[in-house]
Amino acid sequence: MRLDLLGLDLDTARARLQAEGVCPHVRTTSAPNRHQETNGIWRVVAASDDELTVALFCDPLEEKLAGSSRD
Repeated sequence: MRLDLLGLDLDTARARLQAEGVCPHVRTTSAPNRHQETNGIWRVVAASDDELTVALFCDPLEEKLAGSSRD
């Protein structure tokens, strides 16, 4: 398990592994009732040297910015 990659966005985690000369396989997962979600950030929820498992998370900063434009 690569604890140093957990929680990172997919692009950052992928870049770190590629800097080590590894091109990881990416597997996606989701919560049972959130299969259709398309908005958010892919974040690493499990990682090894050659595989990243990512799930889509809401981006609180993006939501905050969208809410401030309504004011």
